[in-house]
Amino acid sequence: MGSTAKKTKVIRSRKARPNKANQKADRKRNQKNIEILRDLAAKDKT
Repeated sequence: MGSTAKKTKVIRSRKARPNKANQKADRKRNQKNIEILRDLAAKDKT
């Protein structure tokens, strides 16, 4: 058996992996939303 600290570390690292992909997708989506809002704001001013 491994130590509790080792197990905890492995579990945490495993949990962090899928989250990283979600954060990447969120960042892309947010970037796209910002661009759309900027375009709309620019059209609004004219």
